[in-house]
Amino acid sequence: MLKGLTKRISNSDFLKSLAILMTGTVIAQAIGYLLAPIITRLFTPEEMGEFGIFQRLTTVVATIATARYEFALPLPKKDKHAFLLFRYILRLVFIIVIITFLGALFYGIALNKELDYYVLVIALVAGVTFLVFFNLGTNWAIRLKEFRKISLSKMSNSLSLNGLRVLFGLIGTGSIGLIISFVISLFIGSLHFVKDFMSRNKIPKTKISKQKGYLMVREYKDFPLANLPHALSDNLRDLIVAFVIIDLFSENMFGSFDHSFRMLRIPIMIIGASMSQVFFNRISEYKKQAIQIYPLFKKLLITLILLSIAPFSFIYFFGGEIFSFVFGDEWYLSGKLSEIMAPWLMLNFILSPLSTIPLVFNKQKQFFILGLIASILQLGGFFILPMLFKTHPDKIFYVFSIVSWLQVILSILIIYYLSTIVKQHDSRIEGN
Repeated sequence: MLKGLTKRISNSDFLKSLAILMTGTVIAQAIGYLLAPIITRLFTPEEMGEFGIFQRLTTVVATIATARYEFALPLPKKDKHAFLLFRYILRLVFIIVIITFLGALFYGIALNKELDYYVLVIALVAGVTFLVFFNLGTNWAIRLKEFRKISLSKMSNSLSLNGLRVLFGLIGTGSIGLIISFVISLFIGSLHFVKDFMSRNKIPKTKISKQKGYLMVREYKDFPLANLPHALSDNLRDLIVAFVIIDLFSENMFGSFDHSFRMLRIPIMIIGASMSQVFFNRISEYKKQAIQIYPLFKKLLITLILLSIAPFSFIYFFGGEIFSFVFGDEWYLSGKLSEIMAPWLMLNFILSPLSTIPLVFNKQKQFFILGLIASILQLGGFFILPMLFKTHPDKIFYVFSIVSWLQVILSILIIYYLSTIVKQHDSRIEGN
């Protein structure tokens, strides 16, 4: 049986690529899983919450900096055209990073901020820069089908991130240790992509190449016009939700929520992200070659459902006890929140690899509207529901439960919408 499975993987490009990515991703996340019980005993929920705010802010600025053009890198037919787009993205990132740094600097001077503020500004600028290059390198490697390089990058990122967290936790640095660990790990992860960029960057910049570069920018304008607002609404929503939870409840509550959210998203990072990258590469090729996509879509959807049922059901029934045992007694609340959010993040796990479909079929605008609805439902829930329940002792659980089930319903509708996009593509092929 094992021999047959090995032969099947070796004969399938999709499974082979997925196996390479999965190996690196599983090892990377296993490191995080193994060290998580130690890390959660070295940092408090409040400190984890402060780091969560920093990470969300870094993601928002990095999203703006690239305008989501990095996801267009696998799409051009020629590598040299894709690299012209790569160069354009780097120029855009440089401008945004400089504006962010100067804006934060003048803001700090105007309000007479202390030294800690400027340390965080430097960490933010460095974090944004390294996160951008990490994402650019990953998508360029997807284009070249260098999935082994992506795996190595993920493993080194995870090892350095979690190793440094333990080190700084033992020293007792608090949330600043978590922030520094995050920034350094992004730098280490991005190093795997530097060599390829430097070798290709030797290509001379001619007038023709600049003109072609601008043509590539215009050709994929839907990424900044539609995909960027979508991603930005998601990331800003996460940031606003963080501030709302802190304001309405406490930093401890947000730290518990953030930890629960991260733990439940680990299956997405282990399996979903790898499948997403391979699926993105594959359907891009299928579209270029006019090959039917729905059979692959259906197979992936069924696989994701089967993979998610057992772990998320286990969390749904025993989340509080699991979190308390694994991470320590002060994380019991985080476990109870994970029980409530398990159905939501199970659908999120299933949807994650499939959400690359709008990128390939230029449906970012429609997908943005769906994402905006999801953000409005989530933010509206966190703003309005606490006022309805007022002083009820279980207010927080009612709020999270309603928000979670609204997201479940919307996720099911989105999966159906993605299936219609694929079916329309296949029907056009049959018509020809």
